[in-house]
Formats: sequence, structure tokens, C-alpha cells
Amino acid sequence: MIAQVLQRARGFVDAVFPERQIYHRSKGEVRYIALTTRQQLAAVGALTLVLIWFLYASASVFLSGHLLSSQSRQAFAARMHYQRLIAEARAKQASTQALLDGRTKAFASAADEFENRLQTLKLLLEQREGADPDEALPAGKGASRLMISAVAEDQTPRRSRTPDDGALDAAGKVRDPLKRMAILHRQEDEILQRAEEQTETRLEGLKAVLSMTGLGLDDILAQDTTKAGGPLIALKESQVFADALSLDPGFAQRVTRLAERIGEADRMGEMVHEIPLGSPLLVEHRRTSGFGTRIDPITHRVAHHSGQDFGAFRLAPIVATAPGTVVYAGWRAGYGRLVEIDHGMGFRTRYGHMAKIKVKRGQKVRAGQQIGAMGSSGRSTGVHLHYEVWFKGRPYDPQKFLKAGLYVQNG
Repeated sequence: MIAQVLQRARGFVDAVFPERQIYHRSKGEVRYIALTTRQQLAAVGALTLVLIWFLYASASVFLSGHLLSSQSRQAFAARMHYQRLIAEARAKQASTQALLDGRTKAFASAADEFENRLQTLKLLLEQREGADPDEALPAGKGASRLMISAVAEDQTPRRSRTPDDGALDAAGKVRDPLKRMAILHRQEDEILQRAEEQTETRLEGLKAVLSMTGLGLDDILAQDTTKAGGPLIALKESQVFADALSLDPGFAQRVTRLAERIGEADRMGEMVHEIPLGSPLLVEHRRTSGFGTRIDPITHRVAHHSGQDFGAFRLAPIVATAPGTVVYAGWRAGYGRLVEIDHGMGFRTRYGHMAKIKVKRGQKVRAGQQIGAMGSSGRSTGVHLHYEVWFKGRPYDPQKFLKAGLYVQNG
């Protein structure tokens, strides 16, 4: 049966694809190409495969294009959707950033305000402290600064209350801006209050020293010819000070009052150092005769003694009791060898009965500088120093100035 089927198929193939010959004539010669049934079947099979591949490829391209078109539309729609979301997100980000910038600027402005305030307070406190305490000072000046500072020093410094540790960030700052501002306000008030208390204490101490001289405080202050008012502020610091005073009026008024009091205390401190409060002898000595009425050692009668006498060894160094200018250096009747120094503000001191004079008229001297040596020249009964303190043309008891000087030095 199978053989018959194969036989019929073979016959069909031979009938459809019989052996063919293709003749070709060239230059009088005839040639031919024989195409067998098998070759024809191979050629038909190849063409069939090519046709099938072409049809498959065309269908694939058509279907793929349709699919790609659909995907493109979906991708475009998705892209537009995402772009819309991105635009909305950027708008929200811009709005949030603007709000954040506004809040940041507001907080930065507040922080700058407090920085200016604290910088101003720092300048005021520096003005209160004055010169370098390590600087070499005349006799009594450095010690008086220590006395005044020790009195004004707050032995129990205030501490700002801080929130719980959980309210602090990694940098140790309060997270809540309102609480932080409240803490800064409290610290500012405490610093101002402490500066005011120290300044007032310093003023009271200086006034007490001046009052101990026995002169009227108003009379001494009236000699101040440098009433410019307020502390000296360097040019580079003036802008900071001006910025700080341009803040709220209450703070500006309080700082201005404090500045005026500091300026007053600084000038009064300078006056204390210009007044003759030091001792004219820096060696061991004794007081032999005081100021006022006494029995004159030469006439043995009651007489007025216009100074204070000190006894020590011959040629003991005599020093200026305050900075000033020598207005007399030479012999004067009754005083013997005399040095007179003008200290300004109406104060003068006289040093009599010297054995040697070591300064000249017109010479500037500093407190503690040697101006001569102890002797017994002039109207004298023995080796001693006659020391006088004059104010506005009148002699005053040197003992009171010495006591005030001892308070400044040892207080």
C-alpha cells in the first residue's frame, strides 16, 4: 500500500517536474543545462521557504508596529502624568523653600540682634575692666584695681536654667526657637544686671576712697576737665555699638545708662590714681609729727604745722606720691631743700628738708619715682621729711590721704 502511494507521488512529481534542458547558443556553439527533477524540487522548496519567511517577517513588522504604537501612547501618557507630578512637587518644594527661607531669615535676624547685643555688652565690660592688670602700675594703682574688682566680683555667678537633655540637638542647642530666644533674653538680662551691679559697686568704692581724703567729693569732681561722657569706644567697634543701640528702645536706654556709669567710674578711677594717695617713703619709717596745732620744736610755742613729718635714716629715698610735674626744686626758706610737684586738678605736694634733690623743675615724674633723699636742711632739728598736701591753694592733713592710699593698696 505504502509502495503504491510512493509510486503515485513519484509519478506526480515526475509529471509536474520532468527533467528539463535549457539550451544556450553562443558563437555557433550550442550548449545546454539539464535541470533534474531533484534540482527543481530543491529550487521550489527554497523559494517556498523564502516566501514563508517574507510573509512571516511582514506580519511580524505589522504586529510589532501596532504594539509599539500602543506602548508609545501608554508611555507618553505615563510621561505626561509623571511630568505633571514632578511639576506639582517642584511647586510645593519652591513654596516650602520660600517659607523656610523666610523663617531662616527671621531667625537669623533675631540671632544677629542678640549677637550685636552681646557684643555691645562685651565692649562695655572691656571698658569697665580698663587697662591690662598685668601692666606695671605705679604704687597703689594695681592694688586699687584688685581691691575694686574684688569688691565688685560676684561670688555666686548666675546660671541660666536649661531644658531637659531631650530638648537639645546634637550641637547642644535648644531645638525650640521660642525657648532658645527666651533663654537668650534671660542671659542678656543677667549680664546687664551683673554689669550694672559691678559698676555701681565700683563707683561706691571709688567715692568712698575720695571721701576719705577729707575733701568734699563735689570739690574733687569739679576739678575734672575731661567731662566728655561715656566710655571710649574704638573706631572699629563703633559700628557694632551703633547697631546694638538701634535695637529696641528699652535695651538702648539701659545700655546707654550703663555706658555713662562705666565712663563715670573709669574717669573717677583715673582721678584716684592722679591724687597723691601714696606714701612718700617706701622704706621703713615712723611718723614723728602730725598736721595741725603743735608745740614748735624750735620756739617751743604753739604753732600750726602744715604737713606730716616722717623719720628714717639719712639719705632714705623719697618718692613722688602721684604722677605730676615738678614746679619747684631747690632751696626755700624754712623748708631747706624742697621739691614741689603739681599733680593737676588743684593738687600739689611738697617734700622738704632734703639732703639731696634728684629732679629738676619741669620734669615729669611718675608715682613711686625717687625725687630726693632724706636729710635735715633748712629749719630742722634732725633728719626727717616734711610732707605737705595742698588742694586749691590750701594745705590739708596728709594723714587722711595716706589712710585712703592704704585702703586702696591693702583693701
